[in-house]
Amino acid sequence: MGLNISGTIDRARHPEQYPDKAKGPTFDPMYGFPDGRKLKTAPYTDEEMQILNIPHDKRDYCAHYFRAPERHAWEKCETNNKLDDAKEYERELCLRQRRLRKEEIIKNNPIHKELANNEE
Repeated sequence: MGLNISGTIDRARHPEQYPDKAKGPTFDPMYGFPDGRKLKTAPYTDEEMQILNIPHDKRDYCAHYFRAPERHAWEKCETNNKLDDAKEYERELCLRQRRLRKEEIIKNNPIHKELANNEE
């Protein structure tokens, strides 16, 4: 419980350090992946999901598993999807904190200011 409260207090004091999930990623999704990333696309179109009577809240990346015999596969896909979202949030958090650390170093150290100006 203490960790959760301290995280909330830190988030309130320094909101610029934490990404907003509603806004999506602010960094290039391909940054750090020299060979690219696998894109997550929905297997069905909206019309196909409507024909299959898939509920609106289930129409996502795992919609093709939302059938009665594949319930376990759907739950596993949803779990993996949430895990991927958590990893993406953590990646965004680390990149944001890294950028803020670099900006702080450049702001506080005149030698780094000169190096930053020479790189441009």
